[in-house]
Amino acid sequence: MVALIAALLAAPLSPPVSQRGPWLEMQAGPQVLFRGSGAGVGPEVRLALGLGFTGRLAAEAWLSGALEEAPIRSPGNDQSRVAAGLAARARLFQLDSEGKAMVWGRLGAGWAAATPSGSGPTGFAGAQLLFQPFVNRFAFGLEVDAVGVRSGLGVAVLPSLRCAL
Repeated sequence: MVALIAALLAAPLSPPVSQRGPWLEMQAGPQVLFRGSGAGVGPEVRLALGLGFTGRLAAEAWLSGALEEAPIRSPGNDQSRVAAGLAARARLFQLDSEGKAMVWGRLGAGWAAATPSGSGPTGFAGAQLLFQPFVNRFAFGLEVDAVGVRSGLGVAVLPSLRCAL
């Protein structure tokens, strides 16, 4: 663990504008949650306000909302969820010499209010491919997350848009 932290902090590189300082990021895409009664499928939207501490580490506060259609076996059991929490990011790989294409690891935890299943802890962990095109303040990404809520586990695929503030 100490070696991983040392590697992340060693040899700081100057990241692009969209990776430095504060940013606002929006993600939206499909999620599948597996519960005792089957799999619930629906959209998830996540909004994050983050701050880069170094070229390799960042923290953020996030809000998310999700809808899940009921499994075919239990119709009429649709669910909705609103959640908030904190997350941390670490740059795992830089894919080019300019730092415009990177892979980030991300881990978040928070609290969700859901109907009809009730409130409880929620979390996610995954990897994000982030690419900054020719526009300096914006970056596009694709994140694949393992998602955990009080009543199930699943996966989400979230395209993203980040804007440096």
